[in-house]
Amino acid sequence: MLPDKQKLERILTQDLGLTPYESKAYIALIIHGPMSPSDLNQKAGIPRPRTYDVLNSLVGKGLLLEQPGRPPVYEAIEPKHGLKNLLLEIEKDALAQLEEKRKIVYTIAESLMPQYRKEREALPEGGLVWVTRRDTALLAKYADAIRNIENELVVLSNHPRPPEKEILEAVKDVLKEKKTVRVVRRITEQWTAEDIENYEKVLKLGSQVRQRDEITIRYSIFDKKSVVFWLPENNKPTMSLIAVWVTSAPLAEILYDHFERLWNQSQPILPKLESLKKRKTMKERGHENRS
Repeated sequence: MLPDKQKLERILTQDLGLTPYESKAYIALIIHGPMSPSDLNQKAGIPRPRTYDVLNSLVGKGLLLEQPGRPPVYEAIEPKHGLKNLLLEIEKDALAQLEEKRKIVYTIAESLMPQYRKEREALPEGGLVWVTRRDTALLAKYADAIRNIENELVVLSNHPRPPEKEILEAVKDVLKEKKTVRVVRRITEQWTAEDIENYEKVLKLGSQVRQRDEITIRYSIFDKKSVVFWLPENNKPTMSLIAVWVTSAPLAEILYDHFERLWNQSQPILPKLESLKKRKTMKERGHENRS
């Protein structure tokens, strides 16, 4: 039973990046076997002036073999190998394009940063408030703010899940610079063994973390100058949050005092983490044994 030629040609063209003539030539060689350019011209309906260009392109993409002669003969490589070669070419081109875009992004970012810093420095010290939803852009801004602290970041968190990878990486960066990070947070059953292991890596770098079950508010304080409040959105899932970013040293000082009181009343986090990790590991191993 012959395959649906038009469907295969459409997939090769639209999904795998071959030109329409390349798709026709490749399918014709798969169906009819090795051919000379003139034979292919008749079987696939490719214009004669384009035939050699199409065949040479398919050879370059790893889909055909050329047997020299007068005339040369072309044969399709076994599809599972030939199409794998094509995929490697696609990946190579995609990586090259991604690298080029990465260079463009870095270049544009570097050109914009001086003006951005200039505008930030011109902002008033107090009273600046931003309200936004917690999304990818905000997480990037939050991670950037962590990396830019001068001395200390303190965090009070009632969130049941551990911090995102982007946040942990930012915290690692400032700890390597010997800056201070102190956290009071909840540890819940929603943490996995892998979550705990990732968090332990941050603790080993010097993050000071204490555990507390009863926390009614969530905020971060940057250098006693600005504060981020994390508030649940009305009528939205508990994971949906709004961030209120306030630049106000007096407010930061008040919350810092609040944090200090809770810090002194909270317990070291390691015993809780170790106990939870042990339970989670045993539970996961039990699931593996049953499966």
